[in-house]
Amino acid sequence: MTSPWFFPEGLPSLFHDGPVANDTRLACRVVEQMRQHPLLRYERICVEVQNRVVVLTGRASSADVPVRVRALAWAVPGVHDVSVQLQVG
Repeated sequence: MTSPWFFPEGLPSLFHDGPVANDTRLACRVVEQMRQHPLLRYERICVEVQNRVVVLTGRASSADVPVRVRALAWAVPGVHDVSVQLQVG
């Protein structure tokens, strides 16, 4: 017979609704928007969020990509700043 397993101090931090969870949600929203965009869908861009600041790194296939990805990230509700550190080429 098994007994239920309880967390000793409540739920682990993964399940809490705090700054880290909010940053993770923002990153997922930005990635989802990029996935739906025909130009950005196949780009290899790393999306990180820290304290509601989106940091985009990687390599862009054209000079148009950083402009579009910056606008897309700013359009996600909750984003406070966007840092685009993409190399074109």
